[in-house]
Amino acid sequence: MVFVGILGILDMIFGAVLAASTFADMASNGWVLIFAIIALIKGIYSVVAAAAAGFYLDVLGWLDLLAGLLLLLAYWGFAFPFFLYIGILLILKGLYSFFVGFISGEH
Repeated sequence: MVFVGILGILDMIFGAVLAASTFADMASNGWVLIFAIIALIKGIYSVVAAAAAGFYLDVLGWLDLLAGLLLLLAYWGFAFPFFLYIGILLILKGLYSFFVGFISGEH
């Protein structure tokens, strides 16, 4: 439960940073780079683990990979208006992950 909660909180942070990148300059911000690397690792792990189990449509894992790449672009100084919408999707994904972890009763 704690691990699922932490991953959900990370998704919400990634989404908030990505959405904020459309309003504030995130270029060369060390935190954005750290979040990008964590999102990429999380996405790669999710997609590879799902593929190993025979599930090739891991949309949430691909969303993590996309978030990592877009955060990396934000770190490099590129921010596009659609980052806001992807950020909102990530926040919703984080809320979903956070609450499903508690509802499922994982201990």
